Amino acid sequence: MMKPKMRRKLKSLAAVSFIILMVSFVGFLGLVRIQPEKTINETIKPLGIQNTTVDLNKPVIDLSGWQIPSTINYDIMAKQIVGAVIRVEGTPGKEDGSAKADGEDKAYKTHIIELQKRNVPVAVYAYVTGKTNAEMKQQARNFYEHAKAYHPTYYWLDVEETNMTNMNGGIEAFRSEMVSLGAKKIGIYAQDWFITQNKINTSKFDAIWMADYGRNTGTWDASPKTDLNYAMQQYTSRGIIGGYAGEVDLNTIRSQIEYHKLFSGKG
Repeated sequence: MMKPKMRRKLKSLAAVSFIILMVSFVGFLGLVRIQPEKTINETIKPLGIQNTTVDLNKPVIDLSGWQIPSTINYDIMAKQIVGAVIRVEGTPGKEDGSAKADGEDKAYKTHIIELQKRNVPVAVYAYVTGKTNAEMKQQARNFYEHAKAYHPTYYWLDVEETNMTNMNGGIEAFRSEMVSLGAKKIGIYAQDWFITQNKINTSKFDAIWMADYGRNTGTWDASPKTDLNYAMQQYTSRGIIGGYAGEVDLNTIRSQIEYHKLFSGKG
């Protein structure tokens, strides 16, 4: 389209005023037309997209002394995960390849340091094995003392065995001892049937980490059938992750909100 020639001389002040008025009006129409489009584009974005900072298609990994640090390429592993939960306490009195006689995991320090160096947020867990309230409290003290220097984002109680007649009382003894020591974010890991069978009160915990493997294919294929409001699911024990040749446990986070709850800040 050819540009029209600009007039060399305006005939009157009225003409000038008319032209200015028309230009202003056209500009106003342009603003009216453009602004709603911008507003619409902002409002039709899927909920949460604007604030998404973590790729939740990537898993959270949990590691223990069974995964020997010398066999792990942490540089490769760190790029494929969005968080890690590291075992700090195994079973006291049961020395094996992964833990010392007092239950302290043999590899947790290395796992935590190497992953934190690569900006992977790290939580910690203890495999709960006390047979009395006193043993539960002692294990809680060991857990906190070993882990606190690393400022984990969460403290998790891994509850899998019925060691006491009153498991709910024992677990509460462990949890309350952690609180008295200074732990701020404490969660429970278990399966739905175990929680129900042992009448465990989860309401005092800050989060639930639910184990449900589905067909345990190495990938996620089923959600837990539970009414409990869990934040994270361990979905396989046969996961494969770059940087490590063996199978590992993998976990998925339910939402961005839950992710930041579990892996932002310090526990």
